[in-house]
Formats: sequence, C-alpha cells, structure tokens
Amino acid sequence: MSEKIHGLPKARVEKNYLTWSLWLIPLAALAVCAYFVLHDFVFAGPTITINFENADGLQAQNSRVMYRGIRIGDIESLKLTKDQQGVAVRAKLDYSARDVARQGSVFWIVRPELKLGSVSGLRTIVSGDYVTVQPGAGPRTNTFVGAEQAPLPYIPSIYLTLLADSLGSLELQSPIFYRGIQVGEVAGFRLADNAQNVVVTARIREDYAPLVRVDSEFWNAGGIHIHAGLFSGIEISAESAETVVSGGIAFATPPNYGPAATNGAVFPLNIEEQSAWKSWNPAIRLQNVPPGKTSKNTLPQFAPAQ
Repeated sequence: MSEKIHGLPKARVEKNYLTWSLWLIPLAALAVCAYFVLHDFVFAGPTITINFENADGLQAQNSRVMYRGIRIGDIESLKLTKDQQGVAVRAKLDYSARDVARQGSVFWIVRPELKLGSVSGLRTIVSGDYVTVQPGAGPRTNTFVGAEQAPLPYIPSIYLTLLADSLGSLELQSPIFYRGIQVGEVAGFRLADNAQNVVVTARIREDYAPLVRVDSEFWNAGGIHIHAGLFSGIEISAESAETVVSGGIAFATPPNYGPAATNGAVFPLNIEEQSAWKSWNPAIRLQNVPPGKTSKNTLPQFAPAQ
C-alpha cells in the first residue's frame, strides 16, 4: 500500500513479528552450543588417572570420587596398566574440585572394613566402593599412584625408628601405648637394608613426646601374654582388646631418665616387657595433653601442680 505525497507514491512499512520470531530458533541453538562449550571445555574439571594395584569394588560409569562427604567426580573407565601390574582408573573431576589434581594428593579406595572396636566404610555397603582423596599442595598434575589404604591424618608428632626381629602382629596404625594410654601409632614398616631386621616407623604425638627419653624401652604388646610361675601360677594378660587382633607397641621410661628423644631416634623393639619395667613410674611434665575419657556423672580429678 502506498500514499501519494506531492504526486509521488510513498511506501508504508509494516512490522511482521512472525518473521522476527524465526530468528529466535538459531539464537537459542547458539545459546545451547555456547552452554555446552562452556560446560565441557571452559568450566570442566580435569580428567585424572589413578593407578591402583587392585581396583576391586569400583565400577566404570557408576563409582564416584568423594571428598568430605560430597561427590566431586565420577569414575569413567577402568583398564589394566601397560605392564599389566595394576589398574588405571580414569576419573572426571568437577570444576569445583579442580585444585584436588595436584602433586601430593593421595587417593585411595574406601571399602567396608571391620576391626575390633571400630567399623568403617559402612555406607559403601549401600552405595558401593568409592575413591576419596587427601588433597596435596604441589603443582597441578593428572597422574597419581593410588594408596592401598587411608593415610594417617596429620598430627604434630615426632617419628622414631624401632628395630624388631620380626613384624609379628603389627600393622599400619597399630597403637602405641604408655601406661595403657594410646600416645601414637605405627606409621610404616619395611625390611632393613641388610634384611636382618624389620624397621618400624613409630609416630608419637607431640603432646606426649616428652615421655620418650633416650633410655626408654619399647616392646611388642600385641597378642596374649602368658606367664607361668612356680608360686604365682599362670597369668594371662593383654595390653588391650585391640592389640590382640591388630598388634600394638608399649614403652616405659625409667625414673632417672635421660634427655628427651629427638625426631628419628632409634630404639630396639623388645619381644616382651621385662618385669623391672613395670615398676618404672617417672614424673614427667606434659603440656596441652588432650582430655581423657570420663564418666558423665563424674569430674576428672587433678593432682596439685608441683
């Protein structure tokens, strides 16, 4: 349609909203493509490979990577390593967990575990085994060697070396006792370089470190101990119910003790306790010792400061 102005026709422009709406389709497709590009490339978490000796319990496209009780990734695939001595677990981490992929991070598989006095990993009975992590702080990396069990949590401690004839019933995290109170745990063990001894790494918590002196005596407190005497009869004892199964270590310090043991000090691990050590009861000042277990109806009693 047109109108005449001064004898000349003039075009009339009419808006066609249907034509403009057709442009929404390619714009929406472009927005969807942009979303997937951002999701899969820009804001995607890293893909990492964790090499385990055994990946029993994990399932591709089903098992998860967990940290602090939440999912931070998924297991994408499982395959043998090139030397066929392990399993390469390929996992896709969420963008929010990208800083987990750093050197020093420790990954391990959480499985249900039953020990005397403790049960762990019960949720895996329902949800299945999963991989969890203790984050490191090194440079970024995408390849890791998985641990066979959970690492010890960080606690300020001193580390001692104990030399034993054999490992016996000791295992990782076996407790270390002083007068029946746990003051540390076994942090590792290996054969000596000459294979004549077992080298046990013992971790003593910093609060209890003053108890260890250069003349302290350590012994294997695991299992059940049977002592027979002509007049005393048969005595059966154990350090604790836990040490019967998982082993344990105990130590004592003489009344006239020497200087405090330093980090890396070496001690022999005796097969059993000598009767003379039972009477050792030195007074050693401790600082910042964690509170002990008390009854709900009683208050702990403290001796006056000397």
